[in-house]
Amino acid sequence: MLAALLLFVLSGPVSAQSASEAEAFVQREAQEVINALQAFHDGELDESTLRRNFRDRVDQLADVPRITGFVLGRFRRGADEAELEEFRTVFREFAINVYERELGNYAGQTLDVTGSVTRAPGDFIVRSTVRARGNGEDVAVNWRVMSGDNGLRVVDAEVMGVWLAQTQREEITSIIGNAGGDISAATRALRQRTR
Repeated sequence: MLAALLLFVLSGPVSAQSASEAEAFVQREAQEVINALQAFHDGELDESTLRRNFRDRVDQLADVPRITGFVLGRFRRGADEAELEEFRTVFREFAINVYERELGNYAGQTLDVTGSVTRAPGDFIVRSTVRARGNGEDVAVNWRVMSGDNGLRVVDAEVMGVWLAQTQREEITSIIGNAGGDISAATRALRQRTR
């Protein structure tokens, strides 16, 4: 009983510190992505440099392998490794395009982290506001951040009430389900959408 109480007491500050680390992570990494997109819009970066920098930033910001497993849902269990690897590769390109499009809407704006909620140890919802320039409206963006082998990474983002990975999961599992459980159907659909 004493050991359980001690563990509970000791876990409090660690979670709070981890939550602040998650907040700092989102503030730093998401703002860097927004800044890179603004540099492109300002003509400071050419498109190939932007894409290379953006890919590197997305790899630092998002846990694409974890997101890939999530969006496959129950179909992940029955897939062979070759199918999964092909899907991961195509999904990464798709995810980068989605993040580029979504975050591109906020180029030149400022992201302010406003707090966080600890869902479980190593699992946080980081709340932020993208501050519009001029007469634009501020936008609330929530980030689900999880700790893993590579440190903190975003596994989902909510923009205007829509969680991106959850929406992608519904769409992808529907495609796979309609194809009788064939993951390659989703791979083909995503490949067409990233061209």
